[in-house]
Amino acid sequence: MNQRPWWLLPPGSVNPLWWIPIGAAVLAADFFLGPSPMFPVIYSLPVILAAWYSGRWPALALSLAVPILRLALLLARAPVDLPAQEGATLLRGVVIAFMGLWFARLGALERDLARQVKVLEGLLPICSYCKNIRNERGAWEQIEGYISRKSEAEFSHGMCPACAALHHPGMMDE
Repeated sequence: MNQRPWWLLPPGSVNPLWWIPIGAAVLAADFFLGPSPMFPVIYSLPVILAAWYSGRWPALALSLAVPILRLALLLARAPVDLPAQEGATLLRGVVIAFMGLWFARLGALERDLARQVKVLEGLLPICSYCKNIRNERGAWEQIEGYISRKSEAEFSHGMCPACAALHHPGMMDE
């Protein structure tokens, strides 16, 4: 099996509620470090992780809540130029929301590809006569049952014209 690239986040999912304390920790760090950064890139990290592990809605909620709460903390700290801070907050929220949506899509795509690879990966030991497949335990089972367990495929049975002519001659004449 191929190794995952080093730059790709590990697979899995996280309860969306975990992002609340992480977002609060980022806000607290920003509050104690001071209002100097014009675009705190650190806000994008929890949004990216929320998007990857919990999906687009937790990422969007975090990308909107954190800049708004930052603005509220900034206003509580000292008087500031409100229109400029509102504009910066809006821009910050839009950029971080875009990044969150982008990573949510990438995460969904990666999970979908991993599922498809798992279904298609590997060699299937199949009997050349009866077409049974040897499973992981070494037992032989019908191909339909094996593939149904391993994928979302469903089977319908019919008969090709060659088999119909061989096993049921005259059936095709009707």
